[in-house]
Amino acid sequence: MNPDVKRVVAFWFNRNPIEWIIAPEGLDAQLKAEFGDLVLQARRDELDDWAAEPEGSVALVALLDQFSRNMFRGSADALSADAKASDTAAKAIARDFDKQVSVIQASALYLPLMQQESMVALVAARCLFEALKPRCATTQEHEWVDMGIAASKRHLLQLQRFGRYPTRNAVLGRKSTEAEEEFLKEHKPSLE
Repeated sequence: MNPDVKRVVAFWFNRNPIEWIIAPEGLDAQLKAEFGDLVLQARRDELDDWAAEPEGSVALVALLDQFSRNMFRGSADALSADAKASDTAAKAIARDFDKQVSVIQASALYLPLMQQESMVALVAARCLFEALKPRCATTQEHEWVDMGIAASKRHLLQLQRFGRYPTRNAVLGRKSTEAEEEFLKEHKPSLE
């Protein structure tokens, strides 16, 4: 296995996955310092060969999705690799790579689908999270998968109501509707 794949997997998947959502202080800077070059290479298609095997796909998706969201937090660049992350994840899932890695690693392949402003991708993500439940062996895995299912339902409600994620409007330079402005009073952006 590629040593950089091992390094990404060891760093990202040996921590509590809740840190993917609620980053501890200093994580964004640490990701930039330790993995910034790899993220840029992934965005330039220079690491696409990683997608030939399960853990490589997981590492590549982590770089494009979660690492990018943390490193570029609060800017449109945080979302600029979403299409590539989603495409890479979908190809890995189509090859059943999600069934060949841990539950937590499989969930990392599902997150980019949930990030898309697409009902089809979001419903697929929810179904994939639900299909993970029988594989859960630990309390942490059960809790994480349940959180993924709950998050997919919340995302689905936003898409049904607005057709997009209003929490992204500011960073993407989109004008919010009155209904979205009301929604945003109670729902602040997270990683966007």
